[in-house]
Amino acid sequence: MKLRNYLFAAVVLASVTFVSCNPDSIADEDNPYQTEEKIDKKDIKIPGED
Repeated sequence: MKLRNYLFAAVVLASVTFVSCNPDSIADEDNPYQTEEKIDKKDIKIPGED
């Protein structure tokens, strides 16, 4: 019975370690900021300057 508990604990520990250390994550694919878009400096207009 003790061996069964140790085996179960080892399986749980291994699965938690694998999931927490897995680099493939949905959050990695999400980019909350759009950084690909460039701003053209010619389109920026400052009030008071001609």
